[in-house]
Amino acid sequence: MTNIRIEDHCWHIILNSNANEKKCERNWRPVAELLERRNIRYELHIVRRPGEGIATAKELCQNGIRHIVAAGGDGTINEVVNGIFIAGIDTREVWMAVLPLGRGNDWVRTHHYPETIAEVVECWRDGNFMQHDIGRVTSRTRDKNHSRYFINIAGFGFDADVIYDVTNHPPHFFGLNVYKLSLLKSLFSHKPTAIQVSAKENFDFDGEVFMVIAAICQYNGGGIREAKYAVPDDGFLDLIVIPKMSIPEVLKHLKDMTSGDHLDKIQEIRMLQTTEADITSETIFRAETEGELLVPGNYHIELIPNALNVLTVC
Repeated sequence: MTNIRIEDHCWHIILNSNANEKKCERNWRPVAELLERRNIRYELHIVRRPGEGIATAKELCQNGIRHIVAAGGDGTINEVVNGIFIAGIDTREVWMAVLPLGRGNDWVRTHHYPETIAEVVECWRDGNFMQHDIGRVTSRTRDKNHSRYFINIAGFGFDADVIYDVTNHPPHFFGLNVYKLSLLKSLFSHKPTAIQVSAKENFDFDGEVFMVIAAICQYNGGGIREAKYAVPDDGFLDLIVIPKMSIPEVLKHLKDMTSGDHLDKIQEIRMLQTTEADITSETIFRAETEGELLVPGNYHIELIPNALNVLTVC
């Protein structure tokens, strides 16, 4: 853990105007007043289109900026992280803070962020930064490789199928949250996929799976504790392979999956800590990071340990 004085630097805030159903920008003024009250200097960069957060973070880093804030949800954090890592700089020189203004806010759950933004900003006074692990998934196709960085969780199989359904439906349907609706739909339409998983620790799995998780942090999908043993700065990915499950089995363990107890109660789950793994399949096996679908292919997953200074309030 490293401490710096937040007030000694100008922070470049990348604000996602579309976060939390486009409420993020409309509700910015009270947040700005909190920062100003704490004498925190900042410059605001509003992004409005997918991918613009990546481009903005990349440009800032290439222009010498090293103090950045991701203001939005998990998708915003993901874009800022990707922008930092494709900028071609030493990422260990970057200090990143988070203003959780999104809807899901899964990353902050692992870091025990307070419930209100006022409390978050108040915690900034300590300036506690951890050297956070970062993951990278490379989709390998016939034509080329496509890489994506992640700071929370990469999900393969059912997780990604839910996101695939979400992207093809409007935000709400008869008043139900679209993610929860898509989760239920995907549960009844999901078909187990035959894959091969291998890791450098002589780990091999060959069979049909419900899902695979590569986790740095613990929560995904709006509060589902998919990887309760994951630690964001221990230098390892928690690789979790959940073999195929019937619908009754999934429903039986639904509460356990929300709390994280499925890792202890479902004996068929395979789990290990690793820094590198491969997933191969002869059919389409979808993947996602923070709600962003990846290019389908065979996947190489790797960890970059202690790669980014991230403000934590633990």
